[in-house]
Amino acid sequence: MLFDICIWVAYIGIFVWLARKGQGHDAMSTGKVGFAIQALAYVATYISAVALVGFGGLAYVYGLQMLLVAAGNVWLGTWLVYRFLAWPTRLCQRNLNARTPTQLLAKGHRSPLLGRALAVLFAVFLGVYASAVIKGAALLLAQILPLPLWLLIWLVALLVAFAVFVGGLRGVLYTEAMQGFVMLVGICMLVAAVFSQVGGPFQGMAELAKLAPSAAANEGFVALSFGEQGWFILSLVVVTSIAVWAQPQMIQRHFALTSARQVNRITPLAMLVLTVLVGGAYYVASLSRLILPEMTAPDEVMPTLVKLLLPHFGLQVFVLAIVSASLSTATAIFHIAVSAIAEDLPGRKASRPMWLAGIVFCVLLSGGCAQIKGQLIALLCTTSWSIVGATVLVAYVALVRFGKRSTLAAWLSAVCGFSSCMLWYLIAHKGFAIVPLFWQQAALIPPFFVGFGCSLLGWGIGWALDHEGRKSSGFWPATMQNGN
Repeated sequence: MLFDICIWVAYIGIFVWLARKGQGHDAMSTGKVGFAIQALAYVATYISAVALVGFGGLAYVYGLQMLLVAAGNVWLGTWLVYRFLAWPTRLCQRNLNARTPTQLLAKGHRSPLLGRALAVLFAVFLGVYASAVIKGAALLLAQILPLPLWLLIWLVALLVAFAVFVGGLRGVLYTEAMQGFVMLVGICMLVAAVFSQVGGPFQGMAELAKLAPSAAANEGFVALSFGEQGWFILSLVVVTSIAVWAQPQMIQRHFALTSARQVNRITPLAMLVLTVLVGGAYYVASLSRLILPEMTAPDEVMPTLVKLLLPHFGLQVFVLAIVSASLSTATAIFHIAVSAIAEDLPGRKASRPMWLAGIVFCVLLSGGCAQIKGQLIALLCTTSWSIVGATVLVAYVALVRFGKRSTLAAWLSAVCGFSSCMLWYLIAHKGFAIVPLFWQQAALIPPFFVGFGCSLLGWGIGWALDHEGRKSSGFWPATMQNGN
């Protein structure tokens, strides 16, 4: 018991020490940050407890085809982002003197009103999404701490708020890097334990291939399924690997870049860490079918596997890893939501009292929603990434990659993407539809696909009508071409 307490005290102590690295810096400024910190922070922001525990459970159900999701995260969500979007984003942010992702889009498309609309969207949707992340961390802590869940929720929310208030963006990056490292250690321990149990990765695959196909893995557990099951996996690849491009917390990670050369150092490290985290987690979760009895609740797969194979110390480290995954995502989301309230909505640089007010708002919103059981909250938490991605992705890529700046096109793109994605959830999504399906097969089309398609159509119409915007837009900024 004393040893466990020492582990958690040390973790919290390091967390607080790293958060304080942002003291003396502007809340929106990163200062000079090393490439390893940036790589680990990007991965920690990307990967939440949902990816490690929830998708790990899906890997148990669907088998090794879930590795396609990991591959998409590594190549589409990381390599492609750093190859084509990260440095152009930094150049646009610097040239526009934008302090937040919201300001980047508002100034880029010359519409302060668009910035305020996006600020409301980010504050509400990401604030509510943070409630699910915070509750996930509290549920894990409840397994080892003799405290009621409601109290743990508020304690986690306050810990996240502390990092954002004291450290600002710089402190958030450093704490996320630490959490990314802890996640890496925890997953490596689990991978080693599973490999030891099944006789190694290749022997495990051979044994997995011998299992009879199931309804979810209708081509066996080492192949892509056909029909609805395979389509679900491929759609999951797109949603988790492409919708992520325009998440404001991910965009903001590019603001810390100092040169194009730094991108070349961050990319391979981030890809390697992400491969171990998601690739390792999904791989051993698939192999766990050889170890565990039939599991009816996928979310219980990873916790059960850890309790079965890891010693007490390893269990503590893995719980730390999952809590780290939750906290890293929560701090990134909190920072975006707070900056939306404190700076983007008022339209001026946030004062310290406004920053504190934004934090109080996010703590109350996230902590309060985490206490509520309701379909609306579940809907907002589950759909956040798809809706935000569908709203912002087209206008963001058009700006930073192609230099196209249009108020009308950006507005039509955002409105069409948001409304169509939200509507599709309400009328066609199997889990959330509030009216009978108007077309049974419509449920197979992910809402993000619908939202992205409508957003692209809205941009095209707006661009065609905005003659002045077309005249004033070119391939901008030109310095992007030579990597300066």
